[in-house]
Parts: sequence; structure tokens; C-alpha cells
Amino acid sequence: MFIELVDTLRCPNPHEESWLVVSATTLEARHIRDGVLGCPVCRSEYPVRDGIADFRASAAIAAPPTTPSASWTLAGADQLAALMNLADPLGFAVLTGRWGERALELLAVVDCPPLMLVDPPPSVSMRPGLSGIRCGPTIPLAVGTARAVAVDTTEPSRVGSSARATRVGGRIVAPAEAPIPDGVRELARDDHVWVGEREAPPSALVTLHVRRG
Repeated sequence: MFIELVDTLRCPNPHEESWLVVSATTLEARHIRDGVLGCPVCRSEYPVRDGIADFRASAAIAAPPTTPSASWTLAGADQLAALMNLADPLGFAVLTGRWGERALELLAVVDCPPLMLVDPPPSVSMRPGLSGIRCGPTIPLAVGTARAVAVDTTEPSRVGSSARATRVGGRIVAPAEAPIPDGVRELARDDHVWVGEREAPPSALVTLHVRRG
């Protein structure tokens, strides 16, 4: 877990939003290999083992794991980089589930930002440039922190939380049959995936006052 990404994580328990504090027992090249993340609000603790933070102990996400969509094949690393608009290293990107199989290829083919892997495949080990979390359908990231998210499931909670975690103007890639969340504008689609862009939330209504005299 890249130490600078800890600030983007949030406790998934139902209370006021709070950042997490970290106690690292093993640190390598600014990546936490082993340690504990703690919530200062509810005192919950989430272990970090082999670079992966595990949030599955939270009652808020103790639902069954999401099931990947079976109707599509993974795009290649070059295509995925284009879909997610990873043309520069400004901000981190998120790959969920099976998309994690493309993580090392992405690091090799583009000047890629740090990658956050959600429920990464067993075959992918964390290393500099890769951070991991395990969780339920809702991704425990702060609103608008990721530059782009690639989702491998049609599960509405996973797709919706991926969209909330994406910054305004950022990209979301999801299976073609996945629902498009509110606040996401579809840019393109084919038989396998759709690509959307996170839109800015509507501005609050402004009350106009008429000055007399």
C-alpha cells in the first residue's frame, strides 16, 4: 500500500467520514507491506498484509463478494490505458477484480500513475506502483479521489461506489450490461464495455434578491 494513498481511504462503517491512521510494521520504498489502518471515529482496525489492506471485517461491507461479468474479455493494456485516459501520471487509477490482471502491463506500457487494485487476482503481488485493498461491494475510497476506475462487475453497489470515487472529468470503464450511475455521462460503448465520464454535481440554487429604491 503506497503510503500517500492512505489519505484517500475511508472507514466503511456508517458514521461521519474520516481519514484513517496507519501503523506500519514493514515499509519498503514508501509502500506499507504490513501494518494496521485505524479509524479514529469508531476505533475499527483493518490489517495490511503483503501490501493489501483488508476491509472485509467491517459490518458495513460484510456482503457476499461481487461476481465478475462473464460476458466480456479483458481489453489489452494499451486499449485500457486509452479507455481510462492514462496519458499522464497525474493521480491514481483503480482496477477492480479481473482488471488487476492488466496492472503490470499498464505499468510497463505507459507513464502510469499509481494503481490501486481492488480485490486483486491471487496471481498479482503488490510492488512499487501497485497498492491493494480487499472489500465488499462498496469501495472504501473518499469521494472524487481517483482519476479513473475500471470495474469488472455489473453489481450496482460496486459500479456506483466506483463512480463516486472518481474525480470530476475522470473515466469509468464497466461491462456493457452494467448500469450507468447517476452523474456519469456515457462517452462510448461496444459489445463488451461502456466508458463514461464523471460529471460535476449540479450547482445549488441561488436566491436572487431585488433591491428596491
